[in-house]
Amino acid sequence: MTEPWDVVVVGAGIAGLTAARTCAEQGLRTVAHDMLAPGGRLISLGAVRAWPPSGAGAPNGPEFAGALLEDAMTAGVEIAYGEVTGLRTGPAITLDTAEGPAEARAVVVATGLAPDDAAIPNAAAWEGRGLSECASCDGPLHAGNKVVVLGGDEWSATEALELAGVAAHVTVVAGTTTWSAAAEREVAASAAIEVRRGVAVTGLEGPATLAAVHLDDGTTLEASGLFTAAATRPRLALLDAANGDPRVLAAGDVAVDTEIATPTLLAAAADGRRAGLAVVTLLATED
Repeated sequence: MTEPWDVVVVGAGIAGLTAARTCAEQGLRTVAHDMLAPGGRLISLGAVRAWPPSGAGAPNGPEFAGALLEDAMTAGVEIAYGEVTGLRTGPAITLDTAEGPAEARAVVVATGLAPDDAAIPNAAAWEGRGLSECASCDGPLHAGNKVVVLGGDEWSATEALELAGVAAHVTVVAGTTTWSAAAEREVAASAAIEVRRGVAVTGLEGPATLAAVHLDDGTTLEASGLFTAAATRPRLALLDAANGDPRVLAAGDVAVDTEIATPTLLAAAADGRRAGLAVVTLLATED
């Protein structure tokens, strides 16, 4: 086992990288783990409209993720790759990482969201047949066709706007929408986007690839693609393992069960900073 860290951040999306940078800037020895690549869902975004500057000056997702990573590393954050699979509390907190066990005085869990297949009937059967989680990746495959975006959060608005640039028509299906005012205006201004609120998907249909999406109000939408921007659930395994230990804090989308939810990028960054400052205060009381 290596020398204990002051802080281990699990998840290097916008909330995780912001929390890690905040801790490192205050002189804490900090490492951020991510099971894929730093940036989280930003990696799969096109234009990042929900962060200034917006409009034509907006960066794309990978560029924005790269800037966040550079800022964190400049502050002194070390980056580790591979999944953190377990957490145990004790005099120190022990995490099971891809490189072996690691100890920390405090942990920030910013593991984000995982696909929730329960939101889509028989989802596994449609993987590779029209079901997608990334508009910037798979949108060009549906150029000139009609598509559906499932979900009503800020990410779904971004996905819909991305798809509106290539698809003939985009229908957003959501129980409710929690978009920022800026996203609401952009969606409303797009002639290619229709929003269907108060409905849910009940079934998918197609001979070989997706051709139609059925809704619970009895209507059927023609669609060659279904983009599951918000068909997701928080990854809570590490927080559950912490069993309420105050040295383990949540940041970002895994904090949805608290009073601090993060429907926008700005809110996610703010929540990451909140968690980072809380760790700084916590460890200062122990010194």
